[in-house]
Amino acid sequence: MPWWLSLFGFQQSQRRRAILMLLFSTAIFCCMVAAVAMQLVTFCDPDSLGGFGNEVILTMGICSAACILQLNIRRPGQQSVVQATSEMFMDNVMLPEYVDLWLERSRRSRSEVAFLWFLAVAAEIAVVVWTSDELDPGQAVIHLAVFATVATAYCSVALYLLLVCSAQAAMVDHYSTTFADLSQDYNVLRHRWDQIQAILRRSAQCVAPCLLMLTITPVIVVVTGTIELILDNEADFQRILVKLVPKGFGLLGILRVLARVGEVTGNCDRLPVFLNSSLLGSGFDQEASHLIHFIERSKAGFYAFDAKVDYTVMSKVAYVFSGGLLTLLAKAVQL
Repeated sequence: MPWWLSLFGFQQSQRRRAILMLLFSTAIFCCMVAAVAMQLVTFCDPDSLGGFGNEVILTMGICSAACILQLNIRRPGQQSVVQATSEMFMDNVMLPEYVDLWLERSRRSRSEVAFLWFLAVAAEIAVVVWTSDELDPGQAVIHLAVFATVATAYCSVALYLLLVCSAQAAMVDHYSTTFADLSQDYNVLRHRWDQIQAILRRSAQCVAPCLLMLTITPVIVVVTGTIELILDNEADFQRILVKLVPKGFGLLGILRVLARVGEVTGNCDRLPVFLNSSLLGSGFDQEASHLIHFIERSKAGFYAFDAKVDYTVMSKVAYVFSGGLLTLLAKAVQL
């Protein structure tokens, strides 16, 4: 397994995984606490950089810190979320079957998140340079360090959720590709599907609170920001909109997570249709028909708080986020 996956707890060696994950989470959390504390200090300072941008950074920082705690906190006698999900996906029996598909998706997700993080930090640097006449260099450096820390934590949590969803999608895809090879052994296929849907349900249940916190972050930012700016007639909308752009790149990561969640549910919903089409021309097979009906009735997918999450959730969050930005843009153009 790639070394960088061990930073997120995905490592077959339990001892090594625990040490690496503890160090990584502790470092991220300490940086987050420092960054949030600095934001609280400068929150009400009229001479500080950002204004509304500081509110966005503070919101992202608090949500990221809460997610890191939720993923790593361990109750007495129970495993943490990271430990539980890693144990499910790193199973020595099932892992070799889908590991190639998982690693392919994981590398793509890592590149996407790294690109969004780079755009966010680069855009924030550009904004600071643009407003450098209002700041001293020390304050600008501190602001950039705080933003980079918050963006790193937020993107790291988003990447973890992408890795979990990538493993889920890889398991479903591998099941569909191996159906033809094991089409005569329907007991094995049914047992495998029982295992897969159990893993889907349990892993989704583990990360559901973290997904909820990340999802409401852009909604809170856009809704409260729009209300505040509409009520404040003296606000500099052009400047505020420019300062919101770098944070928007970071917040786009949750839309990618929701898209991957929708992919998991969509793959499960389309699986019976795919299996039916693979049996065309081979005559009626009663056992295969029973298996397909069993898969269809299982209603497998990504469930968060007993609600099935699909592409419609991503579209609703995207509508709110886009609508708020368009409102700010329209207000800025009018001035």
